[in-house]
Order: sequence, then C-alpha cells, then structure tokens
Amino acid sequence: MEGSRNRTIRRCGAIASFALSAAVATAWAQSEPVAPAGMPLGDMAHGLPAELSYRLRDGFSWSNAYATDDRNVYYFMNWEEFVPHRTVWRAGPVSELARTPNDDLGGVRAESFLGELSLDEALGDPRSRIQGFVVVHGGKIVFERYPGMRDQDHHMWFSVSKTITSLLLGMLEAEGRIDVERPIEEYLPEAAGTHWAGVRIIDIADMASGMDILEDEASRNDAANSVSQWFQIEIGDTTGLGTLTSDQILLAVGKRGEPGQVFEYSSLNTRILGLLVEEVSGRRMPDLISERIWSKMGAEGDALVAVNLQGRAGLYGLYSSRLRDMARYGMLYTPSWNTVAAEPVVPEGLLDKIRNGCRPAIYRRMVALREAAPDPDGPRCNSRQWDAVFADGDIYKAGARGQGLYVSPSRDVVVAWFSTSFEGEWRNYGRAVSKHLRR
Repeated sequence: MEGSRNRTIRRCGAIASFALSAAVATAWAQSEPVAPAGMPLGDMAHGLPAELSYRLRDGFSWSNAYATDDRNVYYFMNWEEFVPHRTVWRAGPVSELARTPNDDLGGVRAESFLGELSLDEALGDPRSRIQGFVVVHGGKIVFERYPGMRDQDHHMWFSVSKTITSLLLGMLEAEGRIDVERPIEEYLPEAAGTHWAGVRIIDIADMASGMDILEDEASRNDAANSVSQWFQIEIGDTTGLGTLTSDQILLAVGKRGEPGQVFEYSSLNTRILGLLVEEVSGRRMPDLISERIWSKMGAEGDALVAVNLQGRAGLYGLYSSRLRDMARYGMLYTPSWNTVAAEPVVPEGLLDKIRNGCRPAIYRRMVALREAAPDPDGPRCNSRQWDAVFADGDIYKAGARGQGLYVSPSRDVVVAWFSTSFEGEWRNYGRAVSKHLRR
C-alpha cells in the first residue's frame, strides 16, 4: 500500500467546501488533474459546480480514500456515496441556541503547525483548511464561522465519534449492566479463547489494551499488518483478503504487551467496545445512538454512520453531522446540558470518572516513548476514549485531518470544529478560547 494512503488514516479529516479559483477552473476546463496543493476555501452557498464534483468523486477506492489532496473535500462530506450508511435519527423540537456574539474571540492567539496566529488569522489562512468553527458558552453561541462549508452540511467527525461509544459504555456501566474492571470475555463470548481474554474493559476504553493493534505509520504501511487489513475491509475492499471479515481480523490479533501500562491508540479498541455494547444491550449501535443520545438533544438534523460489509457501524470515526449538532453533543457534558436536553444524557458520575478516574502514568509512558517534551499546560492523562484530560478538568478529542471537540465543564464552554487539514490539529485554539472565557 502506498505511503500516502497509510499516512492519512489516523489524521484524515473532514471535508470542506471551497470556491473555484482561477487555477482550478483552468484545470477543470482542460480536464487536467486537480492539483494536490489544495484548493482555496471559500463561500459554498451554491456548492461545487456539477462537473467538478463528478471529477473529485471519481475513482474512489481504498488506496485513495484518505488522499492528501482535494479529493478528500468531496469524499468526506459525501461518504455515504461510497460505502453503506445508517441514519442516526433525531426527534422532537430543535433545541435552538441563542446567540451572543463575542468578536474578541477572533483575536485569541494559539500555536499550531502554522506558527502563532490569532483565531481569525487561522480561519482565514488557506493553509489551515478549517471548514467550520463554533464556540458555545453558557449554552449560547458566541462565535461561529464557516470558511469552507455551509452550516447545514454534514461533515465527518472521524475519531471524535469514539467518545460516543464511550458514552454508551458509560450508560450501561451506570445501569449496572457492565463492570469495566472485569475482563471483556465475561460479557463478550467471542473474546473467550482469544488474546483479548483477560483484558479489562477499562484498559480497552483507555487505549491501553496491550494488544498488537497500535495504529501508527508502520502498521498502516504494512499490507500484512492486521491494522491495515482491518481498515481495508472496513471500507468495503476485500482485495487479497478473501472472505475475511474485519471482526475475524479483530478477534485474531495477538498481544503486544501487558494491558493497562501505556496509552497506545487504535480504532480496533473502539470497535471491540462497540461489539461489547451491542452484546450487552441487544441493540445495534446506530439504534442505540438514536434512542439514547441523538433523539434526546434537540439536534437540527439526523446524523449518518457508515457500516461495513457485515453491517457493523464505524463508530471509531465514520460518523457525520452538522457542526452545531457536534457542539450540542459536547454540551451534554457541561452545566448547560439542559439547554439542549430535557433530561441528563451523560450519566451522573461519568464525567468525574473521565476527569478524575484516569491514569496519568499511562499517558506519561506514551509521551516518553515518543520522546516528546511535556507541555506544562498540556494534558495530564487520556481517559475513556478522550485523548486529553487537562489539570483544570477540560477534556478534548481529536479526529483525523484536524477535527476537534474541546469541552470545559468548569467554564461551561464547548468548542467544535471541522477541518480538512493536511497536517496538524487545532487543539490549542480550543484550549485558548476556553481559557479566555469565564463561567
């Protein structure tokens, strides 16, 4: 598998919309390939010209699904055209969010791969490829921009959606139907007799399963690696893999180390949690999300989740919705949850488990293995599918290609964004904006 495909699986990001520049228009008219440098973002009030849309969507396959070029602009906002999807339905009246604009937020500065820029500068920089950015404070929208998409467009969450699996797990835990300190095979019979047997559910939830499923450059570049094969089948391509299913690959993986020792990121951990949730609840994941989350929060629109050849939902990343609905989901973890929901959706005690029940040693070992210098204001730990928990209790989850959801329960702030960035992420803007605001 070529490196460009594998370099993008973890970081692949959401799709944007953009205006047709003169250079792109010339290439389009001459039927030349669209340049990989990236089209400029712009007003998408009328969408892409039809012929250019068809050119961008043409030739979709596993090898280019996460391409680091302008094809991802079309792919990631129209994923349902390429793989089967299930609808995650909304219900009831829309929870309208009041607006009290705070233009000062545009001047908040943060570091990224572009250097130190204000939020306004980052949103306006064509290299950032940030598609939409929204800030909710005290239940009200205080900042909202769409540099590269329409506000009603669906956009891929990618790994931000892993937190949905975690929330469903937390609901079953709160109901006494799952004890996360127990090994997974006690609830998931298929795990018995595999290397997953004996691994505690909390270790899987904390991305510290110890299984040989590390999602990194090497595993994605190796066609013989289980991680690469699993992703290939998930997108519907069984070339060279016969009749194998992704579940068979998942349950056949071996050990890498002892569980509960180090944060080692992998979407396969999220999938096996999904199997667990379905086994215990007796419900498919899309139905559970609809019934327990999406229909409860006054969403503006239905969401979509991709399903593989066996119908398993891609809740490790292949989930899409409007940006404001991602923000509403984030609000469920804040004191303003009752702005969008009639009853608590996040179980009592779960947020405390996420923020205070994490294990900093697991995170520190991951940082040490990567030889990264610790950030004094950086995360103290990861927890239950959230990538980062900060000392002040803020939580953050990243998605490939620069998606992000930053939640500050203490400040009652949610910052959500969609992006098609070719590199880097925007976590520092979420944190800087949150610290700028006060409860």
